[in-house]
Amino acid sequence: MTVPDLEPGEVTVTQRLLGTARARADHPALVCGSADQACSYGDLAVTVQAAAAGLAGRGLQPGDVVGIYLPDAACYAIATYAVRAAGGVPSPVGSALSVPDIACQLADCGARMLLTGPALAAAAQAAADRSWVRQVISFGEAAGASRFDKLLGIGVLAPVEAKPHDLALLPYARRPDGMLAPVPVTQQELAGQLSKLAAKTRMGGRDVILAAPPAGDGRAYTALLDHALISGATIVAVRTSEICAAASRYHATIAIVPSGAGIGAGDHLRVLAVAS
Repeated sequence: MTVPDLEPGEVTVTQRLLGTARARADHPALVCGSADQACSYGDLAVTVQAAAAGLAGRGLQPGDVVGIYLPDAACYAIATYAVRAAGGVPSPVGSALSVPDIACQLADCGARMLLTGPALAAAAQAAADRSWVRQVISFGEAAGASRFDKLLGIGVLAPVEAKPHDLALLPYARRPDGMLAPVPVTQQELAGQLSKLAAKTRMGGRDVILAAPPAGDGRAYTALLDHALISGATIVAVRTSEICAAASRYHATIAIVPSGAGIGAGDHLRVLAVAS
């Protein structure tokens, strides 16, 4: 299965994901390697639309920015698609950032919500206290945060329509002076990135992709996860240190790792490095 041949900006990446999900409802989309829990494409589509309804019910409006500060690829993908489906703009928060830097990013983009996980919740709460964030939502139990699964009981929300020049992602990168600055990515620009990835990476529905935790400013990492999912592949979320062992266990064909991780390609494994 390949990425649909669409003009940039014709549909959102979330709509493309749901199209893939309809065709591959029973195929595994996301696997949490540490727990070996699988989420099918059908389950993913329902979860994304249910979480979008929950976020909208908590006040998320189209165009609002939401911080995405998560420790693994599976939660990161679900959170990013849920925010987009509700019409929001995901702003990936780098895992290597200090609390003051996280707070600076969240305040600058005006985020009122921050999605995180238990392992990062303490830093997330500390940064939220220094910004405009009023709701911290965690994938799992975390002091002071609402649980992500509490978003899922309202109903489902069809993905909000978006125009080509609407924002699809709002990463922050270091300027030469060391300060963080926004690097907005529009729907049209993201569609162009995915078209280039389709030509370069040759992902398809038979691929099993090992994805290390989020790396870099989120631009390349998010695009690779987007491309993998709309191509119908299976993403297995693993720690960087587990890549080599997981490659054999899951019969993986591709690995997404931070640059400098020291993981080389094998006979059956292609390595895609993301600048960290």
